This record gives sequence, C-alpha cells and structure tokens, in this order.
Amino acid sequence: MRLELSAREKRFLRAALAVLGVAHLLVPGLLLRVARAAYDRGLDVRFVARGAASRRVRLVGFVMVAVAAVWRRLARV
Repeated sequence: MRLELSAREKRFLRAALAVLGVAHLLVPGLLLRVARAAYDRGLDVRFVARGAASRRVRLVGFVMVAVAAVWRRLARV
C-alpha cells in the first residue's frame, strides 16, 4: 500500500512537524503536564516524568525541526 500525498498536504505536514518541534523546544514542561493529564484521564494510568524528561522532550523537538528542514530541502531538489 502506498500513500500518495498532494504537494499541499506535504507542505502542511512539514509545517506541522516544524511547529510541533519548536513547541517541544520551547515548552517541554507544559507538554509533560499535558501528557500527564492525558494519561491520567484517557488511560487511567499514572504518568511520572523522570529527571531528564525535559531534556529528552527538547531532543525530540530538535529532531522534528531537523527532519522538517531536511524534508523541505529534499522537496526542492
């Protein structure tokens, strides 16, 4: 099965990836609090972030922004 996306859909996905990546970089504490609330309400489990959780969230954000940038560059080629 192959997923075909239009150019507009690809641009939207790249932009969303970049915006979410920036959010991970700027407000990791807020994202961890949202995850804690979502796990508690949606899954009825306790979410406990360990010591370096904010650093890992920022790392994920950096990777997301980097992937969006590389994808954009490859799309122009």
